[in-house]
Amino acid sequence: MQTPSPETRFLAAIGRAALAEFGAGHPLALATKAAAEGGSPADAARVQEILAGLEDGVRERLLAFAHREMREDIAAIWGLLPGAAQPGGMH
Repeated sequence: MQTPSPETRFLAAIGRAALAEFGAGHPLALATKAAAEGGSPADAARVQEILAGLEDGVRERLLAFAHREMREDIAAIWGLLPGAAQPGGMH
């Protein structure tokens, strides 16, 4: 299985944070869903636009959630290091 790109992982993590914070009907949750399904640069830009428009404290909380989730996803981190997960480590 191919490891999702960091951008895809970030959008998914922001989507989960938005869902938990606001619910499924919030524009940020809807935009992250569209970005995940469509994957267009315009969809990703819309997520960034909505994030930028949030109150500072809310945006920081969502970003903290997403970054924590990404840094704790060891499988994804290993997936970005070619050969690292092979028996015997990297060569």
